[in-house]
Amino acid sequence: MAQEPAPTPETMELGIHLGMALATADTEGESHVGPGVRVHLLRHLGPYFSAGAEAGVYTGAGSHTQVSGSGQHEYRRVDGTLGQLGLVTRLGVNVNGFRPGLVAGVGLNVAGDDSTSLGFSAGVEFEGAPVEWLPLSFDMRIHQALVDGTGRYNKPTFITLGLGWRYRW
Repeated sequence: MAQEPAPTPETMELGIHLGMALATADTEGESHVGPGVRVHLLRHLGPYFSAGAEAGVYTGAGSHTQVSGSGQHEYRRVDGTLGQLGLVTRLGVNVNGFRPGLVAGVGLNVAGDDSTSLGFSAGVEFEGAPVEWLPLSFDMRIHQALVDGTGRYNKPTFITLGLGWRYRW
């Protein structure tokens, strides 16, 4: 009798999250919030640990300075786009198909025209599959700047929430 080959473990994951980002304060001390999307590509390095790259863009969560007028310049802050690019790791477990996990990463945040920062992110996520082919996940993360290109004392902080789908192969 021939034995069937053992199933190949899933080693890669593509995730797409729709969500919201909140910039807690810009240079004027105002908050900005906006919708967006984040995509990640992770490699599973065992049953509990994954690592890879991610990118996100959120409209309205960044801000920039707009200068207008002739002779007398008028300055005002307007909502801009928040872009994120980084590396992320996930440590999680599988409990009867429900997967809680911790997420951490490093990356670059570009918020509008005048705020570029290098920082870290940390958060939690929860994954479940209402149907086998549809693994859904919810995550909440804090992105804190360590090095800010503007030289400001207050480093930008962003909070993101996401709901998404994952495909593993």
